[in-house]
Amino acid sequence: MKILFVCSGNTGRSPMAEFVMKKLVGNDSNFVIESAASKPTSGGDLHEGIAQKLREENVPYTKHTARQITAADYQKFDKIICMDAGNVEQVKNICGGDPQGKIQMLLEKDIPWDKNGFAKTYEDILRGCKNLLEELKGV
Repeated sequence: MKILFVCSGNTGRSPMAEFVMKKLVGNDSNFVIESAASKPTSGGDLHEGIAQKLREENVPYTKHTARQITAADYQKFDKIICMDAGNVEQVKNICGGDPQGKIQMLLEKDIPWDKNGFAKTYEDILRGCKNLLEELKGV
């Protein structure tokens, strides 16, 4: 299962989701998990506040460089999971729609950019990733 998490700039919510999901699946080689931006990016690093929250929650992460989603990613990934409704529309525009039904939101609501320690962001992403993993295991 190839999963691509997407947020606006690929320095916060989507890489957080990428690293949380990688921790949840562990060493399961059936999963390929990456993240990307729905908007043009200059290749920024992981946001320090996000990195701090991942450390607090004992979620391992690696060096991350932001990148924008491409139309080719639509064919490469089985699921494209967006952090908010705006990301969904931007991704559909980049990918030429969603004919295979791969694009969806992580939760049924937008995931916030919670600058107050990113606790709400992490809580929502963890819940969404757990739900997604359960959905995928049920397939």
